[in-house]
Amino acid sequence: MSNGKPDELRTYDDFIYVPNFIFKSMGYDFLNTPKPRWQKLMLNIYGILCVTSHWYMVYYMILRTIEWETLAGNADAIMRFAIIYLCIINAYVKFSLFMHHRRHLQELNHKLRALYPKEGKKRKEYRVNESYWPFIALYAIYVYYFVGIVVVVGPIIQGILMYLYQRFTSDSEVIFLYLSTFPIKLFEVTSPMTYVLSQCIEFTFSHSSMNLKLGIEIWMIFFSGQLCMHFAHLGRKLASYNPSRQNHYEDCEFLARLIRKHEQLLSLYKELNKIFGLMLAYNVFSTATILCCVAYYIILQGLTREGFGFLLYFFSDSVNFYMVCYYGQRLIDLSENIALAAYIHNWYNGSPTYQKYVLMIIQRAQRPAELSAKGVIIISRESFKNMMSITYRFLAVVRRVLEK
Repeated sequence: MSNGKPDELRTYDDFIYVPNFIFKSMGYDFLNTPKPRWQKLMLNIYGILCVTSHWYMVYYMILRTIEWETLAGNADAIMRFAIIYLCIINAYVKFSLFMHHRRHLQELNHKLRALYPKEGKKRKEYRVNESYWPFIALYAIYVYYFVGIVVVVGPIIQGILMYLYQRFTSDSEVIFLYLSTFPIKLFEVTSPMTYVLSQCIEFTFSHSSMNLKLGIEIWMIFFSGQLCMHFAHLGRKLASYNPSRQNHYEDCEFLARLIRKHEQLLSLYKELNKIFGLMLAYNVFSTATILCCVAYYIILQGLTREGFGFLLYFFSDSVNFYMVCYYGQRLIDLSENIALAAYIHNWYNGSPTYQKYVLMIIQRAQRPAELSAKGVIIISRESFKNMMSITYRFLAVVRRVLEK
């Protein structure tokens, strides 16, 4: 997921490569990066395929739901349909909000690009390589796609294994079972070609749905990570500064620049919250609902292939939400550290005016930068703990009800 060597100082394009690649892989280039005409054509074609497969799958989902006879009395099927509907709605709502704010997002991207250190010496001061996508973020992405591949490819592998088993153990006619990831039949599958076609439609649908959900969260994490890098640099710079009464003007000018930079970062943080606030609020609600439904389905299904696949999905969705909470907590900690840096550095050696400026910084940094779900929920590690606690309590209640 990187286009640079580990020992090189990362550029802004290195940071933005991950979220931009996720969106481009489903046929949408959010940044409209320069590319050859044939690449634009390929992106457009795949984007059209993704949209077509989406509407095709949604149409058949709604059709099977209307034909209630196929679901009536079947708790497993109802729950599977409910989970798929929730995931589809989740992806559509997030993408609609993302597109609604796309111009503001592009402006925010331009501002952060302008703030990013251009020279090698500055990048060393900012420790840009330490701020590059951490292991927890890359791990969450790898797990998410691994689970998606297992869920989508799992039925094909199971069908092949069952076919080979019957072929070597049974004397009767061997029939290949055309298993599917989804609880619906797009059309009557009677031959390998029609099975391949149905699997291609399901793959493009699954791939684009996953990328819509994950890609938007990765963009939010990218912007948060850039702000974290700048807050961390300000804290280190202030903590290591040594003022003196003889350098009164230089010291005050240093603090004035730092205060202006701090104000700029707080302004960018408010823009980020304004853009993603509603999306975060919806993300908390939808993630809690999906996790509870998936947990319930796992209890109903047991450790079958489908149950195991949904167990993996539960794990990957939990890791994904933790990744968001991790960056929310990091943003809080690093913005609070500026007040701590102002307190622990040798401020007492500075002039009275310098000391007043230090008090101003401490006062401004008392309220940390926070990823907020419209002011209702602060995204942090505590949010993740509460989410898991709610899911566990729901799971315990369901198990008691089913055991009666």
